[in-house]
This record gives sequence, C-alpha cells and structure tokens, in this order.
Amino acid sequence: MPEETDTGRWIYLKNKLQWMLFALIFPEVITGIGAEQWASAFQCVQDLAESGHTNWTMRHAFYANMGGFLLESPDFPAFPIDGQQIGYLVERKYLNFPDIDEKTIWDKNKADGFARAVTVVQIGWFCIQCIGRAIQHLPISTLELTTLTFIFCTLCTFFFWNHKPLDAETRIVLRTETPIAEVLVNAGDIASKPYTRTPLDFVKPARSRTSMLTLFWLGLEILLNFDMESKHRPIRAFGESKTTPPRGLRFSDLCFGLVFTFAYVGLHLVAWNFTFPTSTERILWRTASLSLAGLLVLYFISDFIGVVYPRQAAQFFYGQHAATIYDILAVSPPIMRYAPSAIVLTCYSLARWYILVEGFVGLRALPMGVYKSVNWSNFIPHI
Repeated sequence: MPEETDTGRWIYLKNKLQWMLFALIFPEVITGIGAEQWASAFQCVQDLAESGHTNWTMRHAFYANMGGFLLESPDFPAFPIDGQQIGYLVERKYLNFPDIDEKTIWDKNKADGFARAVTVVQIGWFCIQCIGRAIQHLPISTLELTTLTFIFCTLCTFFFWNHKPLDAETRIVLRTETPIAEVLVNAGDIASKPYTRTPLDFVKPARSRTSMLTLFWLGLEILLNFDMESKHRPIRAFGESKTTPPRGLRFSDLCFGLVFTFAYVGLHLVAWNFTFPTSTERILWRTASLSLAGLLVLYFISDFIGVVYPRQAAQFFYGQHAATIYDILAVSPPIMRYAPSAIVLTCYSLARWYILVEGFVGLRALPMGVYKSVNWSNFIPHI
C-alpha cells in the first residue's frame, strides 16, 4: 500500500525494485511472508467471527493488514490500522464496525484475474513439459531447473495471496470521535511506551516466538538496515515484509514451513548428476546446493533454540536471562550479533547467485538431448 504523495510514489517504485531483487535471491522467503500474512488474516477473521462479525472475510483481513484502512481522529493525523486494531477499537465502542462488502475491496485490486489465470496456465504447461521430459529420460538444463524452483515458490505464494488485493492504491477512511489520547489513557500501562509505527502499536501482537522468519529479518536489519516501512511517524503505510500472526504459528504451519523449505532446496540437488560445461561448474553447483541445505539446517536449529530454549541459550552464552530471541540479542556483544548474520547471509547469497548465473552460463554447452521435444503420442493409449 503506497503512500499517497509524489514522494510516496517514488518510494513505492523503489520498494518494487527492491522486492524484485529480493525475490531473485530469497524466493522462499516471499512464500514465507505470504504464509504468515495468510495466517494473520485467518486469525483476524476467526477473532472477529467470535465477537459476532461473521461478514468479515479473508479479503477484508488482507486489505486491513496491508494498510487499506486509515483511522481519522479529532486529535491525531490519520494513520493505517490493521485488522486486529480494528477489532480492538470496535470491541471498546471507539469505532463502528466497517460495513464494507467484498466487492468494494476487490474493486481496488490492480491484479487482473484473467492475467493471473494465464500465468498459472503457462507455468502449469511448463511443469507438464518438464515432467514429460523426466518420464522419457530427456535432460533439462539448469536454467529450466532453476525456473522450476521459482515456479514452486510462486504457486505456493499464489495460494496464500489468493484473497489479497494486489497494488491497491486507495484507502478506506474510518472515523472515530474518540481522541487517540483517550484511547491510550484508557488502555493503561500497556500503552505508555513510545510507539514505533502508530499510536495503536500496543494492540499489535507481541513478537511471536514461533515466527520462522524472525532470525532472517533480524539478520537483514542488523547488516543492511533493511526496512520497507517509511521513516515517517506515524507511518503512512504498512510494510509488506513483517505481518506477525496475532497468536503465532500453529504446529501444522511450522511443519509446512519445514517441508516447503527443504523441498525447495531439494530441487537444486536434482541437478547433482546433470551434464555441465566443465567439471568445475558441476562441483560449484553441488557445493552451492549443499551450502543452501546446510545453512537452512543451521538456521532452523538456531531458530528452534531461540524459540524453545531462549533462557538456557542466554545463560549458556552470556549468563543472563532472556525470554525471546530479541532478548538474547540485547544481552549479546556486538560481535555475536553481526558475525553470524554476516557469515550466513553472505554464504547463502553467494550460493544463490551462483545458481542463478550458472543457469544462464550453462547454456553455452548443453547436451544434445535438451533439444529433443517430448513425444506426447507416447502418453496417448493406442487402440
């Protein structure tokens, strides 16, 4: 959701370019973002349904969580509010429940359904061709295999973002007659801390210990100051990168994350015995693929320790107490914050870049079988 100013338009285009480059290196993270946004929207729908608002749908929740609703109050500049904050304000009678139908929200969507369908058909046909080649023992190039890894991530992301409006540029304004100062006073001590995004930060969920992306975002923030949100306070638009589900992730969500991630990495290992232009390139591909797998194993072990045993980890390394990964970082020396993030992200990025580059470089010397087409008649029963 871009800021509605000329400067905001340039920021919007800059963010688009950043996400394009980001998706080249970390396509699996884009799927992870989509999964957490879906979980957040689903939990928002559940919470509002329990309070009697059964007409709130996934599209409403996605639109709210991406900053589609602006709150105007008598004493504060307008700022975006998410689905959980809307529920909080409605429950305490500060705001009337927004009576907005799905069509109104979907009309703001810039994604054409036909274009999405064509995209799915195209990638589906590409996958069928690759399966046909595998059945008939015809080789595929490393570029085609790399394309398959992107398709795998894209299809999963399509599923999670099925109800999400794309590039919606207009907001729906919600007005409250209650001053924000009164809302904060009535909330008590929980709202006494300075906010980082909007005055309703105290409503947002605590940093979930079950988020599988926490360590990743911390690493980018430490090394690159990577933040998709505006520096303006209160913010004028929500960043797309971090949407913490109110109640964290379920065990089934974590299982999906593990299976998806290692399936994504496993696709790169399919090329273990592919024909490469040189033996050095084959060794580099194998090294890069194994590096991705090894770094992911290290990541999940670290994430597991930080989620399940933060106190023990902090005491073992630093002799202090900690309840979350954030607390561990707060008590750790700078070298322990920067070094692991720098090493892991650098190695992972180099491995990803080599795989991407090799896909194109390897086209200079392909095996003859790559140029053979699938004999589709072999799949048709003969009478």
